[in-house]
Amino acid sequence: MSPPETSKPSKPLTRSHLGFFGKLVALLCGLVLMAQLFTIAFVELAVRRSVSEQLDHELAVGQRVWESFQRSRLDALLDAAVMLADDFGFRAAIASGDVATQRSALVNQAARIHASAARVLELDGRSRVSMLEAADAMFDPAIFAAAQADGATSTLGSLDGKPQEIAVVPVLAPLPIAWIVVGHAIDRRILDEFRDLTGLDASLIDERDGAHRLVASTLSSRVDDQISLSPALILDAKGPGPEGYIQRALVLRESGTESLRLVLHASLVDALAPYRRLQWQVLVLTAIAALVALIIAVAIGRGVSRPVAELAQGARRIFEGEYDTQVPVRSGDELGELAQVFNRMQSGIAERERLIFHQASHDSLTGLPNRARAIEAVEQAIVDEHSSIAVLMIDIDRFKEINDILGHSFGDDVLVQAAQRLRNSLRKEDLVARLGGDEFVVLIRNVDAHEAKSRAQGLLQRLREPLNSGSTQIAIDASVGIALHPEHADDAPTLLRRADVAMYAAKQSRTGVQLYLAGRDELHMRQLTLMADLRWALERGEISVRFQPKINVATRDVQHAELLLRWHHPQLGQIPPDEFIPLAERSGIIHQLTRHVLDRGIAECRRWRDLGLDLSVAINLSAIDLMDASLCDYIEDCLKRDRVDAQNVIIEVTESALMRDIDFAVRMLSRLKRSGIRLAIDDFGTGHSSLAQLKRLPVDELKIDKSFIMRLAAGTDDEVIVRSTIEIGHNMGLTVI
Repeated sequence: MSPPETSKPSKPLTRSHLGFFGKLVALLCGLVLMAQLFTIAFVELAVRRSVSEQLDHELAVGQRVWESFQRSRLDALLDAAVMLADDFGFRAAIASGDVATQRSALVNQAARIHASAARVLELDGRSRVSMLEAADAMFDPAIFAAAQADGATSTLGSLDGKPQEIAVVPVLAPLPIAWIVVGHAIDRRILDEFRDLTGLDASLIDERDGAHRLVASTLSSRVDDQISLSPALILDAKGPGPEGYIQRALVLRESGTESLRLVLHASLVDALAPYRRLQWQVLVLTAIAALVALIIAVAIGRGVSRPVAELAQGARRIFEGEYDTQVPVRSGDELGELAQVFNRMQSGIAERERLIFHQASHDSLTGLPNRARAIEAVEQAIVDEHSSIAVLMIDIDRFKEINDILGHSFGDDVLVQAAQRLRNSLRKEDLVARLGGDEFVVLIRNVDAHEAKSRAQGLLQRLREPLNSGSTQIAIDASVGIALHPEHADDAPTLLRRADVAMYAAKQSRTGVQLYLAGRDELHMRQLTLMADLRWALERGEISVRFQPKINVATRDVQHAELLLRWHHPQLGQIPPDEFIPLAERSGIIHQLTRHVLDRGIAECRRWRDLGLDLSVAINLSAIDLMDASLCDYIEDCLKRDRVDAQNVIIEVTESALMRDIDFAVRMLSRLKRSGIRLAIDDFGTGHSSLAQLKRLPVDELKIDKSFIMRLAAGTDDEVIVRSTIEIGHNMGLTVI
C-alpha cells in the first residue's frame, strides 16, 4: 500500500468503518447477550436459591409436620393405653392376677388400635403379661424411668426388637399396681402416610452398637434401582444424599449405643422441573434479543427476574409461617403458571397444617372433639361462665357385645350414628366430645340440676331409638352420669371424674341417669385401694385371725371357737370384714383368702388338741367358695396334713349364699358332709329360704342372724321368731346357735 494511491486511504476507512460497525454491533449484541446471559445466570441462581430455600423450608415444615404427626400418633396411643388402664374390669383383673383376662384385654385393645405389641409390667419393670407368648423379660429402663418420673409417657423406642411408638401408663387403684406398655411398629406404612401428607420422602435408620440398618424408606419406590440406598449414604445429611435429593436428618431417639433417626428427602429434580422449559425460552429470547436494542434485552431481563424475586419472597414468607399472602400472577405464561403452582403449593401446605392441628384435637372416627379438647372446653367454661354448667358422661351399655357379635365395623357405625344424634340434640353453645371407646362427654351451659337431668333424659331417649346400619337395625342403651360446677367440683379433671363415677353408679343401678352424690368417688377410690392392697395384705402379715368362743348355755362350757378375720391396714387402720370380704369376692382374691383361713384354722385346732383342749373350730365360707369345685379336696388335704378329725371342723355358709344356686350348694355340702365335716347355716332368717329347701340341706347347725337377737330384750316380735326358729331347728335334729 503506497501512500500516493488515492484508493488506498479509503480502504482502511472502509475497513475501520466496517470494523467499528462490527464492533458496535458486536458490542451491542455482546451487551444484550451479556445482559441475557447475566439474566439467565441470575434466573438460574435465583431459581436454585429459591428452590433450595423452598425445599429447605419444606424440609423444615416437614420436620414440624412430622413432630406434630408423631405427637398426634403418640397421644392417640397414650389415650388408648389410658383408656385400657382406666377400664375397671382390666384393673380388677390386674389386681386379682387374672392373666387370661389381662392378655385378652391386651389383645382386644391392640387389635382395635392396630398395635403390634402390648404388655403389662410389674412395678419394677419386669414383664408380667404380654399379648405375645414370647416377649422381652425386661423393658427399656430409660423409658420406664421416664414413665415413673412423669406418671406416664409416650415416646419412640425399641420393643420386642423393633423400633416402635410406645406408650407407658400406670394402672392406678389409686396407687400404681402395674404398668401398661402399648407399642405400634414404625414401618413403611407410616412413612407412606407421612409422604401422602407432606409430599416428602423419608427413611428410617436404626443404629445399634455402631451398625446402621435401614428399617424402611419411601425412596425405594422412587429412585433408580442402580442407586444404592445404603444407610451410610442416607445418613450423610450434610451431603447430597441419594442423587437428585436434598435431605435433613432428625434424631428421633438416642439412648446409649442405640439411636433411631428419620431422614427427610426432597427431590431437587422434581422441584426444578417447572423451570427447565422457562430456561429454554430465555435462551431463544437471548438469540433474538442479540438483533434488537439493548433496552428490549433489559426489559426482557427485568420481566424474567421480577417473578422469580416474587417467588423467592413468597418462599421466605412460607418459611416464616405466613400463608395468607399469595404471589401475584402477572401473566399467563410459564412464569404465571409457576406462580399459580407456587400459590397452590402454599395453600396445600396451609391446609395440611390446619388438618394436622384439627386431627390433634378431634376424634378421627366421629369428627367430634377428643378428650384433650373436651378438657380444654370444660376448663374454659369454668372460667367464662358465672352460672352453673353440667358435664354429662355417657357410656353405651354392652358395647363390647355389639363389637363381638356384629363386628368392629358395625360398632364403629354405631358410634358414628350415636355421635351424630348427640350433636343434633344439643344447642349450638353446647359441646359433645368422644373420650374414647364408647364414652362421650357433653358440656351444657347455664343449667341447674333439674334441667341437667331433664336434658340427660332427652339425650338418653334419643340414643335409645333404633339404629340402622345397612340391613341391620339395633336398639342400644346407655348410662349417663352428671356432675355440676360449682356444686360438685371446681376444676375440669375432678368434674369429669365425678361425672364418670355418677355414670358407673347409673350403670350399676340401671337407672339410666344418675346425678353425682357427694362421697361416691372417695368410696370408689377407697374400694380400688383396698382391692389392690388386699392382694399383698396376706404376704405383709396385715391380716390376722381371732377366735370367738361358742358357749353351751346349759353347761357353760366352751365347745367351739369361730375363726374371725381382722385386717389392719397400715394407712387406713382397721378394715371391717363386712367391707373387705365383698371386695375380695369381686377381685377373685377370696379363694386365696379362704385357703389361708382354712390353713390357720385347722392348724390351730391341731395345736388346741396337743394342749389338751377339746375344741372344734368353725370356719366361714363365702358364696364364691361354694362355686369352687376343688375346695373339698383342699379341706381334706388340710385335715390329713394336720391330723385333725373332720368332726372337729365346722364349715359355716350364709343362707343367702346357699340360695344363689341351691342345687350346686347341696352337692358341695353333701360331699363335705360325707367327709365327716359338720355344717352350719350362718345368718339364718335373712336369705328367704323355705322349709322345703332347709330340709334338703345336709346341715348340723343353724345360726340365727344377729338382727333378730339384738332386740330380744325390747319385747318385740323377734322373740316369737327366735323361739319358733329354735323349736323348728330342734325338731329337725339341728343345733341352734
